[in-house]
Amino acid sequence: MKQYDNMERWIHQNMAVIGGFMGGYAILNHHDLFGSAQTANMISIAMDAAGRLDADFFVRVLGLLVYMAGLASTVILPKLNFNLKLFSVCLDAAALVLSGLLPGGLNDFIALYPLFFASSVQWCSFKGADGFVSASIFSTNNLRQFTTSFTEYFCSGDREALRKGKFYGKVLFFFHSGVAAAFLSCRAFGLKGAWIGLIPVCSALVLVCIDCYGGVREQKALAAK
Repeated sequence: MKQYDNMERWIHQNMAVIGGFMGGYAILNHHDLFGSAQTANMISIAMDAAGRLDADFFVRVLGLLVYMAGLASTVILPKLNFNLKLFSVCLDAAALVLSGLLPGGLNDFIALYPLFFASSVQWCSFKGADGFVSASIFSTNNLRQFTTSFTEYFCSGDREALRKGKFYGKVLFFFHSGVAAAFLSCRAFGLKGAWIGLIPVCSALVLVCIDCYGGVREQKALAAK
């Protein structure tokens, strides 16, 4: 059981690196647009609907629909016996490859469609580890949990709060390591810096395959008993 918990944790931390990389890449190359979430986009859509003139209104709406399609796919695909984690990692790879191939003058929202879809699938495919719910594609809730957990530990000495704080602190560290990697990659290679993100994608693929193989082997062992 301990080995499974460790693997789950390693996978989540690896996915946080990918999430940070994709988020950093989007912000650096597409006028501070965050490709992993839709709050700012929905706020803009609401203001447009209220009367603000914005030439990007329809591409914003389509971007929202692309993100929602990714969320919906995580409900549909498991019913068709797809392994959602493997699908998500492969989708991250495809999104990064495509992002590096798209022309630099493309509308920023359209250029982010691959990351919109991949990020939403990743969000629903990797929900946490060690019994904690944690997003691997953005930081705000992880920061809240990190801060409140360590505050609780300092106030009461609760060891479980310390364990929780350490978990969320590591997720924050790995996420922002991905952001830093995106910055360095884009500074060196421009839009094609997206392809450097394939390095953590490959390590995630290896970990997920090992985890899937271990799960299948464990099920066969239980069935044999």
